[in-house]
Amino acid sequence: MMTVLTSIFWLIITLGVLVTFHEWGHFLMARLFGVKVLRFSVGFGKPFWSRYDRHGTEIAVAPIPLGGYVKLLDKRDCEISEADKDQVYNDKPTWQKFLIMFAGPAFNFILAFVLYWMMFVVGKPEIKPTLGEPVKLMAEAGFSAKDQLIEVDGEPVNTWSDVSMYLITAGLDHRDIKVTVKTAQGSQQEKTLALSKLPDGIKESKMMAAIGLQPWRMPIPAIMGDISPELPAAKAGLQPGDEIIAMNDETVDDWYDLSKKIGRASPPIKLTFMRDGHENKLVIPEFAKDPDNPKRQVIGIRPIQPDNNTTDYARSLYYELSYGPIQAMPMAWQEMLKITGKSLEMIGKLLVGKASLENLSGPITIAQVANDSAARGVSWYLSFLALISLSLGIINLLPVPMLDGGQILFLLFEKVKGAPLSEQFEIRAQMLGMLMLVGLMSLAIYNDILRTLS
Repeated sequence: MMTVLTSIFWLIITLGVLVTFHEWGHFLMARLFGVKVLRFSVGFGKPFWSRYDRHGTEIAVAPIPLGGYVKLLDKRDCEISEADKDQVYNDKPTWQKFLIMFAGPAFNFILAFVLYWMMFVVGKPEIKPTLGEPVKLMAEAGFSAKDQLIEVDGEPVNTWSDVSMYLITAGLDHRDIKVTVKTAQGSQQEKTLALSKLPDGIKESKMMAAIGLQPWRMPIPAIMGDISPELPAAKAGLQPGDEIIAMNDETVDDWYDLSKKIGRASPPIKLTFMRDGHENKLVIPEFAKDPDNPKRQVIGIRPIQPDNNTTDYARSLYYELSYGPIQAMPMAWQEMLKITGKSLEMIGKLLVGKASLENLSGPITIAQVANDSAARGVSWYLSFLALISLSLGIINLLPVPMLDGGQILFLLFEKVKGAPLSEQFEIRAQMLGMLMLVGLMSLAIYNDILRTLS
């Protein structure tokens, strides 16, 4: 229950910040050109708080935190007084109306740049993209364990996020790519990854497994270290040094495999283990609350500690992605350009059917990821907020009626035509845009529900 509440909290914070900044762009540009702003609303629905500023603009907060709007003085839906006749949006030059519409998405891009800059200044802990034991296409291409990925498809990569982003977009095109690695011995090698061999119609969520990319992780055998004496495993007879070889008659490969199996199981749990060279069996009848985290159910086992060499190597893979205030500026700009380019590429692939509509995410996924990012630290949340700000800016520039991009498209038509579009045409286009947005939002929420259930 607490996770749900914190997710809702971070969803409201995230959308509140992004929507406020987006609408602030429209608001400031309208004020700059002398257009009267009737209402600045964060959220939809009947406001539960509002006040008027000295210009007569109602500043409001409404209960549905999925967007917001700036209502301008528009002669199509307002009575215009003699005092306000020079503040009407419709009567402004086309270029001014264009900038008013464009300012919202532009402010999202500005905010994204500032957030990425803050992320790089604060410092974000990362892991060098280093391979575990390659399989499938990675193995066929000659990759080896502990190879560190340096370039993918001609682009430098510093994180696993970079790697997955470039591999997925290239994989959707079934295009062979060059990958440069630094081997465990310190030499650089270039290898060709045959993404053309990926099966047709593969979903993005399955692509990394089909490629055979497995990140390096510290080898931990399923050998017991500390056993909590008051918890179920010790009470059932498990001892330090016992090596689990099977659980519920399924083979256990290592500690990670054991943890995954326990996480998915329901008691009773049957364990097969080796002790002093002999195979033994026991049954753990129940789970117990974790003394350190009552929300978790545990049996009370911990693995043996890895040797010092393995631990030192694992530590060497961690680094802080951090720069000074001046250095962080070009890094933030490059990050913004990179994410924007790949986002546009994915939108293009969605439109032509190369990417799956299952990629669309709605408020449930945003809430979950916002909560997870906030829990991981300030830099992770800043990175997430920047990504969503970019996405909001890009989506709002799409030429869809009801979005800023649709309004900009109308203004371009108006400029070519030399006269405003008919009110009837705009109403019909707005209705069509509304239906499209409702359909996309419904699909996104449906995807969210499926992800949650699975």
